[in-house]
Amino acid sequence: MTTSPPARTGTEDAEAAAWATWQDSPWGRLRYRVVAATLRRWFAGVGEGPLRVLDAGGGDGRDAVQLAVAGHDVTVLDTAPDLLDLARTAAHAAGVGARLHTVAADLEDLHALAALTRHRAGGSGSFDVVLCHDVLQHRASREQVRADVATLASSLRPGGLLSLLAPNPAADVVAAAVRGDPAQAWVLLDAATTRDEVTGRTVLRLEPEEVLDALRAAGCEPTGRAGVLSVTGLLEDLASADERLVDDLEHLETALSDREPHLRSARSWHLAARRR
Repeated sequence: MTTSPPARTGTEDAEAAAWATWQDSPWGRLRYRVVAATLRRWFAGVGEGPLRVLDAGGGDGRDAVQLAVAGHDVTVLDTAPDLLDLARTAAHAAGVGARLHTVAADLEDLHALAALTRHRAGGSGSFDVVLCHDVLQHRASREQVRADVATLASSLRPGGLLSLLAPNPAADVVAAAVRGDPAQAWVLLDAATTRDEVTGRTVLRLEPEEVLDALRAAGCEPTGRAGVLSVTGLLEDLASADERLVDDLEHLETALSDREPHLRSARSWHLAARRR
């Protein structure tokens, strides 16, 4: 690929470090385990054999490496070369380096996406599955999010699965109230943006319904909805959490992830759609 992303600023480096610290926390590790369980359910209906997966904005490969371990052929697309280095290192450490590929590019680079789909094994010109997790909230506008969804959908084969995940605005309101700040909860009811608690960055508050509309406009049929960390988001102020507690929470969170009404107020919404 010829795309050369700009170097990150000091602020962006600090944000990346804060996010990595959260990923390694008990709650961060739990997030990835719950998402992996949901993806296993959703992947079951996509097709037989190893799937061709694009993880758009996949960073250090936390989702992608697990999919490669499961036998899938995964391409991680991200603008940060250092994070892609981490993804490759993790894949090699897990013994799946040959199944994980990286490309330094942005979602807006349609030519990069087209080149990827042309050169994947099988020659069908598209991916079986596309992931875009914890990315859309960082885009510049809602118009850009709709364009991103259309771009992601266009890289799927007909019948392919698109998996989108982002923070859930409903969780912001509940968390603020539970933490003793009803005034902030009131402000968040109609706020278009908020401050990400991990990185401090201003991010979009994307309602799942508006993303579902974008999926339909992009030629996709929504097929699944889940919540990620339905109760754990209210426990993050605990001083510590041992592995037994995390394991117990994993069982609970996995059970709650696709159940009403719990999925509606989870920390993140997780949507699945199939390209028509």
